[in-house]
Amino acid sequence: LAALRALREATADPVQRAALDAAIAALEGQRQTPLVDLRSAQAGDVNVGDLAGRDLRTGTVEVGGQARVYGPTVGINLGQIIYGRDPREDERRRLVWYLDALAGSLRRLPLRGLDAGLAEGRGVDLGRVYVMLATEGETLLAQGPGSALRPFFADDELRQHAPEHDPDLALPTVAWREMRRAGKGIYEGEQLVQAGTPDDPAVQLFRSLLVTEAVQQHQRLALLGDPGSGKSTFLRHLAWTLAQRGLDERGPATALFGWDDERRLLPILLPLRRLAGLLGAGANERTVYTALRDEISGYGVQEPDDLLTEALVRGTAILLFDGLDEVPQAATGSLANRLTTLRAVRDFTDRHPRALAVITCRTRAFADELHACLGWPVEILAPFTLGQVRHFVPAWYGELVVAGQLEATQAERLSAELVETIVAREQLRRMAGTPLLLTMMALLLYKRGTLPRDRPRLYEEILELLLGQWDKVRDGQSLAEVIGRPEWTSERLRPLLDRLSFQAHAAATSADGRGRLGRGELYIALIDFFREAQVPAPGDTALHCLDYFEQRSGLLTPDGPDSYVFAHLTLQEHCAGRHMLLSRDAVSQVLARRGEDRWREPILLGLGVVQASNPYLVEKVLRTLVDRREAGAAKPTARWYRDLLLAAEIGEDRDWTYLRDQQVDVGALQDVLRAGFVTLLGDKDQPLPAAERVRAGFLLGELGDLRVPVTTEAWRHELAQAQTGAPGGYFCRVEAKTYLIGSKDDPDAKENEQPQHAVTFAQPCFIARYPITNDQWQAWVEQAGGQPSYAANDTDLNRPNQPVVSIIWEMANAFCAWLSAHMADALPPGYTLRLPTEQEWEAAARGGDARRYPWGDDWREDHAATDEDSKTRGWAWTVPIGCYPAGAAPCGVLDMAGNVWEWTASAWQSYPGATKTFTESKYPVLRGGAAWGNNRTKVRCGARDWAPSR
Repeated sequence: LAALRALREATADPVQRAALDAAIAALEGQRQTPLVDLRSAQAGDVNVGDLAGRDLRTGTVEVGGQARVYGPTVGINLGQIIYGRDPREDERRRLVWYLDALAGSLRRLPLRGLDAGLAEGRGVDLGRVYVMLATEGETLLAQGPGSALRPFFADDELRQHAPEHDPDLALPTVAWREMRRAGKGIYEGEQLVQAGTPDDPAVQLFRSLLVTEAVQQHQRLALLGDPGSGKSTFLRHLAWTLAQRGLDERGPATALFGWDDERRLLPILLPLRRLAGLLGAGANERTVYTALRDEISGYGVQEPDDLLTEALVRGTAILLFDGLDEVPQAATGSLANRLTTLRAVRDFTDRHPRALAVITCRTRAFADELHACLGWPVEILAPFTLGQVRHFVPAWYGELVVAGQLEATQAERLSAELVETIVAREQLRRMAGTPLLLTMMALLLYKRGTLPRDRPRLYEEILELLLGQWDKVRDGQSLAEVIGRPEWTSERLRPLLDRLSFQAHAAATSADGRGRLGRGELYIALIDFFREAQVPAPGDTALHCLDYFEQRSGLLTPDGPDSYVFAHLTLQEHCAGRHMLLSRDAVSQVLARRGEDRWREPILLGLGVVQASNPYLVEKVLRTLVDRREAGAAKPTARWYRDLLLAAEIGEDRDWTYLRDQQVDVGALQDVLRAGFVTLLGDKDQPLPAAERVRAGFLLGELGDLRVPVTTEAWRHELAQAQTGAPGGYFCRVEAKTYLIGSKDDPDAKENEQPQHAVTFAQPCFIARYPITNDQWQAWVEQAGGQPSYAANDTDLNRPNQPVVSIIWEMANAFCAWLSAHMADALPPGYTLRLPTEQEWEAAARGGDARRYPWGDDWREDHAATDEDSKTRGWAWTVPIGCYPAGAAPCGVLDMAGNVWEWTASAWQSYPGATKTFTESKYPVLRGGAAWGNNRTKVRCGARDWAPSR
C-alpha cells in the first residue's frame, strides 16, 4: 500500500493516477492487491493505466505468501514455462485461479466413510501425513569396494543392514534392499568404473525406486498396485505438490524426493471413469481434450483452452489418468469399456508426445491386452516397509492432535503401541503394507484400543464404527427413533446395505468405481425393507431415513441432488461380498463372478466374513474351484487353471493353518492344487500369459513345489528315475555325441563366442531340469552348515522356489560337493554331482544343432524371463523356476535363457582356433542371462560371461 501511494505521488499522468487510486482503494477496502511487480511498474515496464476499471481481485492468497510484491509475482514462473514468454495478466490469473483451487481441493485427504469426526471437521492434511511411495523397481544407492561401504552394514561380513539403512527402520530413500557382489568389478557398458579384488570385492547396493523418480524418468508410465496401495493418493499428492510449486510455494510439505526441484508442470487429474462416461455418450477425437478442459473449468476457470493447449504442445502438462480398473470391462449403456477408454488415452497422448502422462490401474486388472494396447513402461507399487510404517503412524496420530481429538502424549503412546503390535504380528505386518489398511488400523486402535488380525474383520469393525454413528442420538434423535423402531440398532439395516452395496458394485456408475444409487431406487428399496419389517407408514419412514442419510451418514453419501454413493469403494466391496457369501446360493454367486477382476476383492472379503461361522462354505467354494469339472462337463483348460489360482489365493488369504484348525480338509485341497499347478506350469501350449504363470509359480512355492527334490528321499528318487531313463524326471539326459559350440553368422555374437567348433562327449551326462532353488539351498544350510546366500534376507529374491542368487562360485561348488557326498550311495558308478562345464551346458541348451535360443533361432515373446518382459509379468526380479515351458531346450531343461546367470565348472578362456586367445583360470564362466538387466541378446545359447570365483 505504501509503495502504491509513493508511486501515485510520483506519477503526473491523470489516467495512471486514477488507476492507482483504484488500486489503493481496493487495498483499503480489504480487497486483494493487483498482482503486478511494482518495481517493473516504477520502471515504466507496466502500463498502470491498463488496471483502470478492472476488478483487482485474483482469487489467490494475500500478499506476502504466494504473491510476493518485491519478487517474482505468483504464477509468473510457471506461466513463462507454459507460454514460453511472460504471460499476460489474464493468462496468469487463469493459471493462478486453477492452481489455487486445485491445491485447495486436494490438500485434505477424503476420510468420509472412515471417520465421521475427521471427515466432518478439518480432515487430515495430505502434506503432513503423506509418506513417499516406492515401486518394485530399483535404483543404485551406493557402490564401491566392500570396505568403503562398511557404514551401510552392521557387521563386518556385509550381510546385516546398519540401522539407518534398514528398510524396517528407514525410508526407501536411504534403505538398501539388495546387495550385489560384483567381484570382477563394476562396469558401465564396457567401461570398468570400480575394480574389485578377491579380498575386497566390488559391491553395489540398491534401494527401491520411488514413484516420483519413476514418473520423472518416463514420459509415459502405467502405475499398478493392489487395492488400497496408494495409487490415487499418490496422484493427488503429486498434483497438489505441483500446484503449490506453480504458486511458488516451497517448503518441507512440497518436497518431492527424486524430482528435479526446478521442474514445474501443470497438473491435470482426470478420473478415467469420468472419461469413459464421455466416451460412452459419443466418442470423437476431441473427447479426451474435452474431458481435460472440463477438469480445468470445474475449478472456476473460464476459457481454459489456451492454457491447456499451450501446456500440451509445449510439454509442460502432466496428465494424471486415475483408475483404469474402475472402468468396466464391457461397455454399459452409459460407459465405454476399458479397452476403448485406454485407446482414447493412448491416441490422445500420441498426438501430444511432449506432455507427461501417468495412468493408474489395479495390478490384476491390467491384462496383457491392455498392456499391449497401451505399450507404456510399467511400474508396480511396493507394499509399505516397516520404515514407512514408522513414519506414517506418528504423522497420522499427529493430525488427530491438530484436530483436537488427541493429546500429544496420547498420540505418542498410540504410535508406539501400533508399531510394536505390527512388528510383533506377521499378519498385521502384511496388512500394514497397504496404506489404506494401515490407516484403518490406526483409526481402530484409537477408537477401540484393539486391532483385528484379519482384513475382513478389520473392515467389519470399521463398518461397525460407522453404523454405530446411526445409533447415537444427534439433534435429538437416533436413526432407530427416526424410523419409529427405538429397539432397533443399525445392525438391522445390514442386509439392506449389503444388498445395495452388491447392486452398486454391479452397476459401478460413479467416477471412481463406486456404484451410484438413484434417490428413487434407494427410496423404493427402503419402502420394501420397512414394509417387510412391518414398520408403520413405510413410505414416510423411508423419506425420514433418506433425510437422515443425507444429513448424518458417514457410509452413504449424497452424490448430486438425486443419487447416493457408498463413502468408500473398499467398504462397498466388503458389503457386496457379504451379500454374495451370506446368500442361499453363495457358491453359484462366486462362480458367476470369478472371472471378473473387480469381483475378486468382494469374493475374498465375503469369504472372510463367513469363515468363522461357516468354514465349510469356504471349503465348498475351494472344492468347486479346484474340480476339473463344472455342471457335469470338463472346464476349459484356461478356466480350470484360473480357478486353481483363485482357490490358492483364497486359501492363502483365509490362512491355510486357520482353515486346518477349523477342520477343513486342507491336505486334500493342497494336494490337488500342487498337482494342478505342476500341470499348469508344464503346459507347453501356455494358455495363460506369463504374469499368471508366474503367480502360479509363487503359489506353488508356498504350497511346496513337487518338481524339485529337497529332501534326501526326493533326491534318491530322482537319481533312480534318471538311471531308468524314464522321461519327465528332474534330470534331463544329454546324449553322448558331437555338438556344435559357439556362434556363427550371428550379428549379436561377441568375439569370445567364436569360432564355432565341435565337441564330442564319450558318455552321456544328466543336467538338472531347473536351476537350484532357495529351498534346495536352504537344506544344505540347515543340514550341513552351508553358507547362506547373500540375498537370504531379501524377500524379492528369497521365495522357496525362486532360483538361489547372490552366491559365489566357491559356494556353488561346496553345495555340489556336499550333495554328491550325501548321495554317494545313490549315484551310478563313476558319476558325481557337480556344476556342468560350459560345453555341457551349451550342448544341453542347443541340442543337436546350433540354434540361437533353446527353442529355436527366432526370438519368441513369452518364452523366457528377461528384462524385456519383467514388467508385463508383474514381477521385477527372478521368477519361480519353470514358468516358461515353451522355452524348454531340446533335452527338456528349462530356464536356460534368462531368469538367472548360472555358474559352470569351466574357466574363462578362448575357444580353439580363436583369433584372440586368452586364459583366465581364476574367472569361472557364467551362462544363461538374467531376468533383469538382460535382453534377448544376453540370453542366447552362445552368450558368455565371467566373474571371479570369490
